[in-house]
Amino acid sequence: MTRDEFERNRRRFGDTVEAWPAPFRQQALALMAAERKNDPDAALDRLVLEAALIDGDDQKLARNVLARIEAGSPGPSLLARLLLSPTGFVACAAAALVAATLAGYQVARLQDDPSDTELLALALGSSLADSGGVADDPAEEGSL
Repeated sequence: MTRDEFERNRRRFGDTVEAWPAPFRQQALALMAAERKNDPDAALDRLVLEAALIDGDDQKLARNVLARIEAGSPGPSLLARLLLSPTGFVACAAAALVAATLAGYQVARLQDDPSDTELLALALGSSLADSGGVADDPAEEGSL
């Protein structure tokens, strides 16, 4: 039975498919079942209908309904899951802290002040050269 034949029979016999004559009813029910099978929301409708009509395990039915809903919706991206989970957040924070520490050491190394070197050399007893640098050999320079 095609969809057009179904509509013609619906106008002829009425909206209630169960009241149609047997051969038409069987074909119509088969057509409706095939259409529902292709419809993703029909599976959820069947689960809700089963819950209303059949006594059973409500927890299992709820899990089935939630699984169907989650299957239809896209999950969060890997980055979002990583940042939203507590362990992922801690790992990202630790990585940022290590990166900031390494960057700080690099910046401090680049900003080495020559006066610090001269003061350290003076504290160790080395003499200063006339150009402001540290003398290589203290015997070549005069004592302070």
